[in-house]
Amino acid sequence: MGSRKTATKYLSREEGCQPADPFRVYGLLELALARFFPPRCLFCLGPGQAPDLDLCAGCEADLLPNIPACTVCAQPLPTAGSFLCPRCAARPRAFDAAFAGCRYAWPLDWAVQRAKYSGDIAAAAVLGRLLARRLPALQAAHVDALLPVPLHRAREARRGYNQAHEIARQVGRRVGLPVVSGPFERIRATPAQAGLEAAARRRNLKGAFARRGPWPYRRVAIIDDVMTTGTTVEALAELLREAGSEWIEVWVLARA
Repeated sequence: MGSRKTATKYLSREEGCQPADPFRVYGLLELALARFFPPRCLFCLGPGQAPDLDLCAGCEADLLPNIPACTVCAQPLPTAGSFLCPRCAARPRAFDAAFAGCRYAWPLDWAVQRAKYSGDIAAAAVLGRLLARRLPALQAAHVDALLPVPLHRAREARRGYNQAHEIARQVGRRVGLPVVSGPFERIRATPAQAGLEAAARRRNLKGAFARRGPWPYRRVAIIDDVMTTGTTVEALAELLREAGSEWIEVWVLARA
């Protein structure tokens, strides 16, 4: 298993964009910027929460927490006391555990749509900071690296960025984990998953991802904005298993 030091070296070689201590550098920069540009709530436009969360405490309190939920796939469960959804009880997933910070409901769904389809990178940053705030205190100790779900190059070019990568970047800076995406690619420009049934989603994603280089991480968290049926993250988790990862979690902001 690679150490954090090894992971940082690998990240610098692959992506060449992280300083030696990114959390300290970006943290000081954000504190300085917040003095001149105070955070403003994405939803109600009122004052946000210092130092850099563009979300007020009232609007944050309105977001539904994802509890109770399946301990494997984070699917919302109807009553407390249950630990597995019927799907996970029937057969294992390709990943080991999942965490979702919120239920996919208004007004969070609006913010996700802004980040995904309107080129609103500021909304994506809010989603990432919110996910980091909602992660349990010891969650980051279970993994060595964060892997954002890749977008096909053509779709990323149209959007201008990958919202999963922006969410992962915000989370990684706050929990001290490297964000590594270089070895994995989305090689097929699949139709959008929204509106498809589970079987159609599986067919849609068959052969969609590929690994192009070495992967030294044994404990990984896949990062995405929303998890619906889990077929996207399962397809990526299968590749991670083939690459040698032994523990795979999924961290998403919202669960449908």
